[in-house]
Amino acid sequence: MFYGNIKEIIDSLLGGIVVANEIIEKVKRGLMGIEIGYFDTGQIFEEEAYYNYFGSPDKETRRYAVAVFTVYLGNWYSLCRFPFLNTKSNLEEFIKALIEHHQKIEMDFPIMHEYIISFLIKIEEENGEKYANSTIEIDKKLHERLKTEVLIPKREYLNKHTPIKYFLREIRVNPFFESDFLEE
Repeated sequence: MFYGNIKEIIDSLLGGIVVANEIIEKVKRGLMGIEIGYFDTGQIFEEEAYYNYFGSPDKETRRYAVAVFTVYLGNWYSLCRFPFLNTKSNLEEFIKALIEHHQKIEMDFPIMHEYIISFLIKIEEENGEKYANSTIEIDKKLHERLKTEVLIPKREYLNKHTPIKYFLREIRVNPFFESDFLEE
């Protein structure tokens, strides 16, 4: 009986590690090239419910899951790709995960948090005037929660303008351009 419980616990832990490693590797493949084209390259990630990992106990898994959302929003804002155009529910799931975990994301990944907040505000305010398909269309109650709990309290992020080289460091991507290397 005791042995069975230990075996189940070990199998569960090892299964979680394998899944976490798979998520990280999927995201790393999708990030290839971002160091050259930044958010204008239209990164494509393998199909996965990355939002389910925003609350992962493994920080690296969280890092890469949040990176997907950050890049999706950056691609959307730069108008090079609209990752949520045909998958509204995925946008809602990402937003729900952001609302639930935004404080932990801000603490662990402050640059991605800043970029996410800035992109969401700018997509709504700027892109909505340019293109009909580039506004945030989600459930009204969820949108209100997003605004009141996350966006409005962090609106000052619009004035931060943290250079991309710090984002690249946070997502653990080596820079391509000399100007993106950090002087340490």
